[in-house]
Amino acid sequence: MSSSPLFKERGSRKPVSSVKNLPLPLARSSAAEWLRMLSLTGVVGGLYSWHGGPSLLFLLIALGLVLLGGLLLQLLGPRSIRLERTLTPPRAAAGDTIQVEVKVSFTAGLPLPWMTITDYWGERSHRQLLFPGLRRSFSYVYQLEEMPRGFHRLQGCRVVWGDLPCWFTGRNEPQGGQIFRVLPAPLYCGNTQQGGTDLPAAMMISRRGGQGSGPLQESRHYLPGDPLSRIHWKNSARTGMLQSKMPVREKAPMTCVVLSNHPESYELPAGALVPRARRGFSIPAFEKAVSAAAGLLLRAEACGAYIQLFSGGWPEGLARHEGMGQIPGRVLDTLTGLAPDGATPLARLLEEASASWIPGMTVTVITGRIDQAAAKVLARFLVQGVKVELYFAWDPPAPMPGGSAEPPDLVARTVGDSLARLGAILYSLDAAVPAYRYKEVDRHEASGRPSFQ
Repeated sequence: MSSSPLFKERGSRKPVSSVKNLPLPLARSSAAEWLRMLSLTGVVGGLYSWHGGPSLLFLLIALGLVLLGGLLLQLLGPRSIRLERTLTPPRAAAGDTIQVEVKVSFTAGLPLPWMTITDYWGERSHRQLLFPGLRRSFSYVYQLEEMPRGFHRLQGCRVVWGDLPCWFTGRNEPQGGQIFRVLPAPLYCGNTQQGGTDLPAAMMISRRGGQGSGPLQESRHYLPGDPLSRIHWKNSARTGMLQSKMPVREKAPMTCVVLSNHPESYELPAGALVPRARRGFSIPAFEKAVSAAAGLLLRAEACGAYIQLFSGGWPEGLARHEGMGQIPGRVLDTLTGLAPDGATPLARLLEEASASWIPGMTVTVITGRIDQAAAKVLARFLVQGVKVELYFAWDPPAPMPGGSAEPPDLVARTVGDSLARLGAILYSLDAAVPAYRYKEVDRHEASGRPSFQ
């Protein structure tokens, strides 16, 4: 047995898929094949009965053998075809190369000259040419390169076999509808890469506090209203002052990530148009925003920081993520399927998320561009002592106040400059650093298995 790939584009994972007979289309195809061959045989037979001769007799015998082979192929062709696909890695991130191993087994009453197996994945497909011969089980491997983020559905699979001249064929098709997930690939802005030492100061404190290396990292001064059960008597004796145990939420600095998925936040400005020759190679701003949110979540998980995630488009009845430690699989699944089609503008999303904001905490806003209404909301909280980090793709110009007496150098030229003057930290998504191979993504279990059948 040997195999040959005709073309490779896409595949997936599939433990055991039973193939069912193709109903009406298969019957029509078989009828057309038999009608064509019987017509040709009738023409040759008529010529032989009219003129005779050994050449026409040879053609008539050959056509008879082809008809017999076609009949045997359809009566004794492959049955009980089973397909099993395996994805490597099982938890892929956007941009990864996925290796697909396909195992095929079937039963047949005669040798098969050739067989093709075609997988259909949306706009892409993969076709494999096989030469089974007397073998009834075999496998092959192909790769999927640079898979985009999202849920990828198997539209269908077609198995076709036939005789040597390809005059008679048979086919079967399994049911499609299976899905596998490609998670967002994390991006890290500034010196905050996963596994690096240049983590934000708040998260470094969280990491040390989680280790419990000193009394000051496990307790704080007693505050009126603290229950007696939280008094840390040992540290109180050491310091000479009444100490209270810090709850987990106080040990880990609180960070709130607000990811905008409103379409207006990602409208391309007129001055930021990409040349036509480079449009197929540029990453959309929304994909960078989702990847930046994934990087912040994974970074907070590694540091043990307390983090919140707010974004539009969450399923009804599903609470927005809030907590510390390992990220639930449902959160990564939500980021996987998130699209820039939200109905909540960034300003209103900030107002909803600000219900739990307190002075001293860090708020990270991720968007394509920040509008005036959202900038006013952030400016209000910056004045109140909330730390703001802004991740953006485009920084629109700030409105020039009429009759401003300030020198031109002191007037903010962009919305980002206006917020930076109030203490906001700005990051450009174009300067984000991709994580290499994104190994940390593979550790998380999704709400559903990535394998399917």
